[in-house]
Amino acid sequence: MRGGGVFSDEEIQLLRGLPAVANVTRNRITYSDAFKQVCTIRYLAGESPTKIFREAGLPPDLVGCKRIERSVARWKAAAIKSVSGNDHLDDSEIIAQLVERYKRTLVTKRNLDNMASGVPDSSVPVMSEGAVGAHVSISALDGDTAGIIKQQARRIDELERANASLLDKLNKTIPSPTVDE
Repeated sequence: MRGGGVFSDEEIQLLRGLPAVANVTRNRITYSDAFKQVCTIRYLAGESPTKIFREAGLPPDLVGCKRIERSVARWKAAAIKSVSGNDHLDDSEIIAQLVERYKRTLVTKRNLDNMASGVPDSSVPVMSEGAVGAHVSISALDGDTAGIIKQQARRIDELERANASLLDKLNKTIPSPTVDE
């Protein structure tokens, strides 16, 4: 199939079987909220949208490069708008806020699932939407999500160290101003 065009019946069935896809019609894909969130976080951390989509089973020759670009741009804009009251947050601050929101969403979903299955309230950890300092351990997340978050945390740490090293080199090469007396 030509990327971004009309999907065949076989392609629709293939796409419907992917965890990243919530729904698909002949000419439209609706992605799962979890995929959108993880994709946005990974993209803001510097990964290629095409790579992220490929790893989710959504190659550009099937989905279409324009469809990938537009989706990621739309999700990024929505994420930035949702976490910032201003446009002055850098990508790492946006990622941190998105990860915290994602963890709260997972806890809320787990709480609701536990309540629906009859687990007593006292055994369900609760985290309110505005909880400050509350956290979920990475081990509480599903394996794929935990792996992605750990990978991104390592990458952010690596980039921060590289940035600090470059700043040190820059500070050593720029002579400090002298004051004439």
